[in-house]
Amino acid sequence: MDYYTNTHPLLDIRHIDVCYNGIPAVEDVSLTVRPGEILGIVGESGSGKSTVIRAAMGLLGGSGMVTKGDIYYKGINIPDADPKMLRSLRGAEMGMIFQNAGASLSPIRTIGDQMFESVRAHERISREEADARAVDLFARIRLEDGERVLESYPFELSGGMNQRVGIVMAMLLKPDLLFADEPTSALDVTVQAQVVEELLALREAFGTAIIIVSHNIAVIEKMADTIAVMHHGKLVEYGPVQEVIRHPKEDYTKQLLGAVLRLQR
Repeated sequence: MDYYTNTHPLLDIRHIDVCYNGIPAVEDVSLTVRPGEILGIVGESGSGKSTVIRAAMGLLGGSGMVTKGDIYYKGINIPDADPKMLRSLRGAEMGMIFQNAGASLSPIRTIGDQMFESVRAHERISREEADARAVDLFARIRLEDGERVLESYPFELSGGMNQRVGIVMAMLLKPDLLFADEPTSALDVTVQAQVVEELLALREAFGTAIIIVSHNIAVIEKMADTIAVMHHGKLVEYGPVQEVIRHPKEDYTKQLLGAVLRLQR
């Protein structure tokens, strides 16, 4: 299926530098994401890959700052946007799945309560409508017991199930762009594969663009249309995923590929 239906990028990152407390973390990175495209950003810990997506969401915190360049989302320059504008974009326009979704959930409130609250922050909706939307999303990722999940507390669910809760919560408002920061790294191999398939199913259903960050190039190879390889805060390789995987130009990319565990028959 061809997802490149729009000639204008949904997200356009132009030559950004990002610093934390004045110390450079990302230097001269440029990336684009078109509607429905999946971009994979890969690199080892400390390469700057998570910093790029946090900058794109305006989530660098008090110590982080985009010191050079621009990040345009639908023409809005994120580093220059005021807090009210950023709050309206996060959730409704741009969703986020964290590495350990369970850690971001309140342990003393049910999943349903937390999902309803996240939707009500952006639109007027009844509890019944919110629950129905969540159950539908659970069904789309092949989980048929969504009602039970909504009635559960996070500590009653497995790590894999809490990660699926994070995916559904991020998709409740059907954002056009979904950021996934190491969404499979805390899961065992079998559940990793299931989560990858579930994210692809959501792209298929809603045409959602996804930026997935991972240190595992095998996950990126499975999911992405385009790959960006980062090393020491710089973009060292960028292009169609199969082209980069089959014909890597940079030694660092070759090293990442050489470290991938592949089962031999």
